[in-house]
Amino acid sequence: MAAPVAPSSTVTLASHCTVKDAAALKLDLCAIAELADVTIDVAAIERIDTATMQLLCAFVRDRAERKCKVLWKGDSVSWREAVRLLGTAELLGLKQADEGMPA
Repeated sequence: MAAPVAPSSTVTLASHCTVKDAAALKLDLCAIAELADVTIDVAAIERIDTATMQLLCAFVRDRAERKCKVLWKGDSVSWREAVRLLGTAELLGLKQADEGMPA
């Protein structure tokens, strides 16, 4: 019998993050919610919708309430633009909306 595989502490977001994929992303985030530090890789994002951004904001808020960190990895123009347009930099723990990256 194979040993159980521990969840990775990194979630890599797909190039298209839309509401149709939000349920699967939520499951991925829930699987790592108890880990001390979690990294979310945004490098591949070409399109991200409001539903996905709301899910990420809720995840970051929940972890902050439990004194756990979310680290951001990578960058993309689409990610930065979505953060800026939706005004989510502070909610995501990013230093500035126009930069879209952590403090």
